[in-house]
Amino acid sequence: MGEEAVSSPVSSASPGDKAAVPVAPFLVDRVVDVDRPRHPVPPLARGALDHLPGKTGIVTGLRSVAGFTQRGNAYFVDQIRRFGPVHRSQFANFPVVLVGSPELILRVVRHDDDAFSAALAWRTSLDGLDASSDALDVPLTFDGDLHKEVRKLLQPAFHVTALAGYVGMAAPLFVRAIDGWLARGRVAFKREIRAVLALVSSRMFAGIDDAREAKAFDQALADIWGAQLAISKSRWLSPRMARAARAHARLRATLRAQIPGRRAAPTQDLFGRLCAESNGPRWMDDDGLVRLFIGVMLGAFDTTSSALASMAYLLAKHPDWQEKLRQEVFALGPGPVSPDDLKRFEQVDRAWRETLRLFPVAPDTPRVALRDVELGGLRIPAGVGVLGLLGVAMQDPAWWTEPARFDPDRFDPARAEDKRHKGLFLPFGAGPHACIGAQLANAEVKSFWHAMLTRCRFRLDPDYEGHHQFLPLGTVSGDVALRIEPITPRF
Repeated sequence: MGEEAVSSPVSSASPGDKAAVPVAPFLVDRVVDVDRPRHPVPPLARGALDHLPGKTGIVTGLRSVAGFTQRGNAYFVDQIRRFGPVHRSQFANFPVVLVGSPELILRVVRHDDDAFSAALAWRTSLDGLDASSDALDVPLTFDGDLHKEVRKLLQPAFHVTALAGYVGMAAPLFVRAIDGWLARGRVAFKREIRAVLALVSSRMFAGIDDAREAKAFDQALADIWGAQLAISKSRWLSPRMARAARAHARLRATLRAQIPGRRAAPTQDLFGRLCAESNGPRWMDDDGLVRLFIGVMLGAFDTTSSALASMAYLLAKHPDWQEKLRQEVFALGPGPVSPDDLKRFEQVDRAWRETLRLFPVAPDTPRVALRDVELGGLRIPAGVGVLGLLGVAMQDPAWWTEPARFDPDRFDPARAEDKRHKGLFLPFGAGPHACIGAQLANAEVKSFWHAMLTRCRFRLDPDYEGHHQFLPLGTVSGDVALRIEPITPRF
């Protein structure tokens, strides 16, 4: 192709009149506005990454998809050991650069030098869901001032006052589910916690109370997320992509039809709040509101339930830590609990952080280089996808003591292994695209364990040795089938 070799970048100014950012000319010609891309990034010319260590090509692409879905973070760790902290690879038909050192990951995700774009990366990843460019306007596909406007609009929905309402709404749903598990004496935890969290999220974000509607809403999001694993982005060649596109269209139509009623009778769920908001960005119409909401739901989909399944597995494998956490939550007393109460769960917080370190939910932070840049002494061409491997940094033996061992006390302030480098522990990302719902996820997890640990003890049945997988979100392998027993006294 040759375009990545252009040495004199041009300036691209967003509609928000932000300072001009140097961008390779062929990217500007293709996407028009890097802050709100209208087209995916064109593929790199064959051989454009040949100067980097590693391998590319369709065989590598297929092996990579199989490797990280089956072996999870271990696959990326092995690749970094084999080819170094910056190397080329391929996922399906997309050549990419993998970055595994904390320092370089931090540079990629923070956007300090405006050299990388999250919007372009996600736009390329989601391409094929809809024929309309506007249909892919979601928070992930905005950068710069546009992204700031979206974050500002969403911020009230994640304020501490809103969090208290969400936690209060979720707690009785947790109790009801756990009491049902106790009545049976066992639970296929991974499957059932996902169903519980789907109901919680549907009610919290979309105001859905009916379990069947919540299940349909959850399935639509699952189908849309499935586009991430599609080998081809063509709806005509990939059944997975076709299913994602149908789910996307169906969800948009359903939500769009609800807007008039939501405005006439405002509700306190996120969608209701957005429908009632009169001070949104000037470019956002009703269709844009729906796109924004779907984007938020995609960011929240299945993340907490995936991590909770991993944490249940670890606590079942380590009954001493299960008991430590139980004593801590008992000390707080029976519910209801507030977000401020949950901040007192220091042991729960350490075990939660250790779960996210050992079983990272997000495999990477995708970005696209806006111009030729240097990472680790190697030239990265403009237009190439760059994946900051968060999970690799979180298990780097150069920084973590016995990184494969479950050791929540590494997060004790006296040890603070996570503070040894700012790029070591970023389970929720960093920089302008850091997860806006991180505090909600933390509060939701602690609220669940308050309900679970004050009612029962549990163990794996059958016991097994799990490993990490990305499907496409990271979680422990297996069903996490638990034998659960009531405890006395209990709340």
